[in-house]
Amino acid sequence: MDEGFGRFPNFEAALSAFLRFSPVSRSRLASHPDWLEWLAGVAATASTRNRGPGRWGVDWRELCGAGADPSRKLDALRILKQREQLGIGFLDFAGRHSWEETVLALSRLADFSIGCVLQAVAEELRVEQGPLAVLALGKLGGQELNYSSDIDIMFIAGDEETPFAQPLRTTIAQRVVSALSGSSGVGALFRVDLRLRPDGNSGALVPSFSECERYYAASGETWERMALIKARFVAGDPDLGYEFEVLRQQFCFPRHLTEEVFEEIAQMKARIDAEILLGDRRLRDVKLGSGGIREIEFLAQALQLFYGARQPIVQVRSTCAALRALATVGILPQGRVEALWGAYGFLRNLEHRLQMVEEIQTHLLPIGDEARAQIAESLGLSPPDFESTLRAHRSLVHELFQQYFIKNNVNGIDIPISLFAVPEEAKRNLEALQARDSLLSAPRAARAFRRLAPFLGKALAMAVDPDAVLRRLVSFVSKYGARSFLFETLASSPKALELLIQLFDASSFFSEILFAQPELFEEITQSRSLGEQKRKADYLAEMSGLSGEVALAARIYRRGELLRILLRDILKLADLPAIQQEYTALAEACLELACQSLGAEDLAYVALGRFGGGELAYGSDLDCLCIGSREEAALAVHRFLGESLPAGILFPMDYRLRPHGEGPLALPFEAYESYYRDAAQFWEIQALTRARFVAGNRRMGERWMAMVERIWRDRSASCPVAEVVAMRERLEQERHGDIAAFRRFKTGVGGILDIEFGITLWLMGEGMREPNFWNALVAFRSTGPELARVFEEGYRFLRRMEAVLRRERNQQQEVLPEGPAAWKQLGRRLGYPTLEGFIEAYEAQRKAIRAGYSELCERAQRSPR
Repeated sequence: MDEGFGRFPNFEAALSAFLRFSPVSRSRLASHPDWLEWLAGVAATASTRNRGPGRWGVDWRELCGAGADPSRKLDALRILKQREQLGIGFLDFAGRHSWEETVLALSRLADFSIGCVLQAVAEELRVEQGPLAVLALGKLGGQELNYSSDIDIMFIAGDEETPFAQPLRTTIAQRVVSALSGSSGVGALFRVDLRLRPDGNSGALVPSFSECERYYAASGETWERMALIKARFVAGDPDLGYEFEVLRQQFCFPRHLTEEVFEEIAQMKARIDAEILLGDRRLRDVKLGSGGIREIEFLAQALQLFYGARQPIVQVRSTCAALRALATVGILPQGRVEALWGAYGFLRNLEHRLQMVEEIQTHLLPIGDEARAQIAESLGLSPPDFESTLRAHRSLVHELFQQYFIKNNVNGIDIPISLFAVPEEAKRNLEALQARDSLLSAPRAARAFRRLAPFLGKALAMAVDPDAVLRRLVSFVSKYGARSFLFETLASSPKALELLIQLFDASSFFSEILFAQPELFEEITQSRSLGEQKRKADYLAEMSGLSGEVALAARIYRRGELLRILLRDILKLADLPAIQQEYTALAEACLELACQSLGAEDLAYVALGRFGGGELAYGSDLDCLCIGSREEAALAVHRFLGESLPAGILFPMDYRLRPHGEGPLALPFEAYESYYRDAAQFWEIQALTRARFVAGNRRMGERWMAMVERIWRDRSASCPVAEVVAMRERLEQERHGDIAAFRRFKTGVGGILDIEFGITLWLMGEGMREPNFWNALVAFRSTGPELARVFEEGYRFLRRMEAVLRRERNQQQEVLPEGPAAWKQLGRRLGYPTLEGFIEAYEAQRKAIRAGYSELCERAQRSPR
């Protein structure tokens, strides 16, 4: 084919045929007879394919002449465009350009024209062009322009605005549109369509980038995703164009998109058919009619939207490139793509012939036989062959379109009101989720909610407290912001919805964290750390990179980490001991951060109780002792952790186990040593069983721990068993003594304290100081596997029950809630379908634990001291 460009045989015959077919071209050549020599030179030049902005720029300057004013420059550009389009049309008609080369040349000519007009307007106004960018959409964006296409464009501005910037940008845009579409007696450059900008004709002519970002996130529809697939920067500020390109990719190719997109596009096509394809237009319109160009474009774009996030290769602009990419990754079979390719090429060539006649925007086949025969001849076909080829292509396209766009009239499953204990409140909440004036601000969100409803009904049916869950869901959705995006995400990811419902079912406290920071849910669920257990060093490393005021930043970070730990818990990604270790590590890291931030590294902090054992639970205080002489520093650390700021607190500190239970928070090493050696009661020595250095001055902490180890061993050697047993009895009788023993799962008969006191007695008898209770239970197996099994099962049961109760408000909880209804809910959260099953298991554990504790006490009393 390249060899033929050297001479162009039969130029006169080809030109004559072209001018007979295209009156508008004949008229132009008659008005500019000098163009004939130019056209012959274009046809005979081997570099014809390389004509583009460089050559056009030279020609434009020649046509303008020296010192041309803005009006003359625009007229020269209009003349240049007409001449170049004449050349493109001739090479197309003569078969020297394929339809793909033709649409690319027409698109590049439009790009050049837009850039020149923007430049001319800026020079006339004596202003800079940026930050303003012109984006091409539609056929121009995909570089698939026709001879008489409108050009779909959009202006965007940067976000750094001065009081005068926006009016100036609007003026520039208005002048550009006027220059492109105005004729000034010479003829127009292009008809301009601005309706694809955010909010269409009612939106700002030059929206800022941030306005575009907000609009597409909250209100963008499927048809706008389709339009932006082809969006392309053509003129103005390239940096702004790049920013929009990033936004375009995120909006057009979301991670969560359901098959409902095919139904939406089918509905769009059905509306086109009903509103535009009236009378015989369905058969005559090669673009919008049955089996026409639009059905191929819709098919390609729907598959691009649906698969784009998973297959980046399909994120291309032109229809043909999209078809090739879809075949490459196997989304469309190669044979099907070849058939669509052939049909698309035939229909685009036909479209060009229709528009080439008078250069008007038409897609309608002529009615008369003579006119249709002329079209057929221009394509190198006899009239019968043309008609049969057209029918075959359109039939194939429409058949494939129907295969992918069968309208699924599946109604959403109603959420049964019988799920709820308070039906009237549930009805109001369900209506709130669907209320157009509050949560469903766009049809896109309404469609997504209809898709979501069946999954939501199923998830609510699995919830222990559907009323509370639905109430919390309404609150979360109202805080989320981009509601349509949230509904789409949850509709396409039922697992994410299920997890959200589980979270709302598990805790009002953690639900409120999400209300305050809705973005946390997506951040955490998509993070790899959800499947990992973090240590103190991990938390410290992450907190070292926090920005802003450290105390507030740490609180915000802690909220996110508490939520992550809860999700690991309810998803059963970690067992109870691992959850406790991770919670404890977070507390240790916050305490260490306080020491570092406040210059209190000369203080040493020793943990007691659950903190010392590495077994913190939801809502735990930090039982601590502070070793050092700087009381002001200790008070500062206390405030750092416990002061209530807008993001809450870090951890409450508890110093009641310090010597005498009162006085300064910080005491020097010698004061502790003297107290534990000479004045401490035995229960205080017993408490040291769980002592562990956790933060601050390591050297001082280790020295203090060595002292504790020595004193503990000395005092444990003569453990007063009767005194320990009496202390346990006193706690059983006095703490929450006004509450029925059945509800006191910590201090009551067969409660947590039975196990802890029993194991501590055993540790003291063995001279084994072990802060971690799970490790102590493992060591206890050597004494008697059966009793160890009873204690371990009982401890897991009661601690799990406690965790479920504590996580509701992230508060300490030592008794069961009141009433059978609450017990039934608690039992279901622990995996017992019936109230009777839970009560039976709970009572059995308490009975076994008390029997084991009594046996251990008897052993300890018989053992020689």
